[in-house]
Amino acid sequence: MINRKLVVFVSFCILSISSFAQTRLDSIRNKLFAPENKNVLVASHRGDWRNACENSIEAIDNAVKMGVDIVEVDLARTKDGHLILMHDSKLDRTTTGKGLVADHTLAEIKALQLRNGCHIKTIYKVPTLEEALLFAKGRVMLNLDKAFDYFDQVYTLLEKTGTTDMVIMKSDAPADYVKKNYGKYLKKVVFMPKINLDDKNAMQRLDDYLQIINPVAVEFKFASDLNRLPYDVKNAMKGRARIWYNTLWNTHAGGHDDDCSLVDPDEGYGYLIDSLGASILQTDRPAYLINYLKKKELKKKWECIENWDYLSVENEWTMQTSPNFDVEEVFLKGKHTPATNEDGIIVTPYFAAVIDGATAKSELEIDGKKTGRIAMELVIEAIHDFPKDIDANEALKRITEKIHSFYVQHRLLEELEKTPGSRFTANGVIYSYEKNEIWQIGDCQCLFGNTYSSNEKEIDAIMANARAVVNEIALLNGATPDDLLSNDPGRNFIYRFLQQQAILQNNPDKNQPYSFPVFDGFPINMHQVRIFSIGNHTQIVLSSDGYPCLFPTLRESECYLMNILENDPLCMRQYKSTKGIKKGNCSFDDRAYLKIRINR
Repeated sequence: MINRKLVVFVSFCILSISSFAQTRLDSIRNKLFAPENKNVLVASHRGDWRNACENSIEAIDNAVKMGVDIVEVDLARTKDGHLILMHDSKLDRTTTGKGLVADHTLAEIKALQLRNGCHIKTIYKVPTLEEALLFAKGRVMLNLDKAFDYFDQVYTLLEKTGTTDMVIMKSDAPADYVKKNYGKYLKKVVFMPKINLDDKNAMQRLDDYLQIINPVAVEFKFASDLNRLPYDVKNAMKGRARIWYNTLWNTHAGGHDDDCSLVDPDEGYGYLIDSLGASILQTDRPAYLINYLKKKELKKKWECIENWDYLSVENEWTMQTSPNFDVEEVFLKGKHTPATNEDGIIVTPYFAAVIDGATAKSELEIDGKKTGRIAMELVIEAIHDFPKDIDANEALKRITEKIHSFYVQHRLLEELEKTPGSRFTANGVIYSYEKNEIWQIGDCQCLFGNTYSSNEKEIDAIMANARAVVNEIALLNGATPDDLLSNDPGRNFIYRFLQQQAILQNNPDKNQPYSFPVFDGFPINMHQVRIFSIGNHTQIVLSSDGYPCLFPTLRESECYLMNILENDPLCMRQYKSTKGIKKGNCSFDDRAYLKIRINR
């Protein structure tokens, strides 16, 4: 029999996600239409094509999850008149087909498979524009390239799918031509002119666009810093429209491109933003740009912490050393007291790890300790006894056996087999010196080189959005933020499901989309464990999810956290979480940060 309350709850979550998605699009549009707003919008070129096939639904999804504001995709038209996502006029490079797109029907193209950036065949298919619009609806803006010639057909699809508010059309066509032929669409659809600043009449064309079209943004390009027009553009556009530059390759932004930014981001992205007034950047490295913008914002807010003494005075970690790596920075602090801290750090000669015991969802305690604290301690005990050459599979088996044996010893196994929500649960991120790998289980975080993985669980994002919606409604009904800090109705609303969602952890069904791995004494699905090869990198940062975002230094990570705690203590707007700060606590969660330098 279906639990009616659970059906109502799930329905509410779906509505919550829909509401959240629409709110996200509204937020992007609000910034886009406010040229005086200092936020830099990030546009991802052909989606996240480095990790998925370009112009694919998966590439769009990856980009959205990164936090981009705009996804650029390209359009082509099939023999039978359907609009699809495709950059080239031919199928050869990006699909398993051959020949011109215009010579093939949609059915023929749908029978093909997409190739990734290494020209390797994948299981993915070429999407239609309609499919892309529906998938991205409410989540992100789409910048349609190679689409201007199909403006009428595109608009028909936008009306059909209810997505006129999420598309940017663009062209270098003269302003009066655009106004005459497509002016009827411009009240609903964003149109962005393109101007090559190396053309002799560039500034006249800009003036025409500003007078006739009044665009919210203009895309510019210039090949060399010898061109001084970008500075004139900055003055002409100030307070009127946003400036868009592409950092895809050097001739689009005077050499201040993605490659330049990899060497010196201040000379690349920073130059375009600070010197030329760019407030939209289209990039082939969206994750790298997003991280740079976060760090740039942190520098402005560095004064958020005037006295850093607490990093040593309040540090709960006991010094541990290793001959194979140096501990460069470390901080461990419970949200309430050291005795109740469920985060832990361990450093041995061959392993370094951060372990995060999950907040207990039951009243079960042993010797005054909650289940999350005990789980963390058991995992650390197991790691302490690891042989140096153990691999990930065997290591996780030993941790699982350690917790399982604890259940047997305390006669809890039968009960915990039936009630997953009461299990002793922990997440972790472990570095192995011998294997030179990081093993990530659950939502602990790691950072090395340009690789950052928070491994956030999709189900947690759903629950956090549901909690935020309930709390927003409470505020609209007259509750104050202080009321919510004392009694969090959103947390109360999702708590019952948080207890039940434990059935998803280590769920053996490989087709279960919401399952996730944890340490809980039961077998872990190794296909869900993330294993990173460190290669030649010598600096690694590991942390619990008590840090909303992980940075290369402890102070940056702390500053980002403190900014959230000051401006969003309920953790429901700037940073959405399944819980906010409780009175008497110093943060919404325990936190652990460990940076090591490998000696090789």
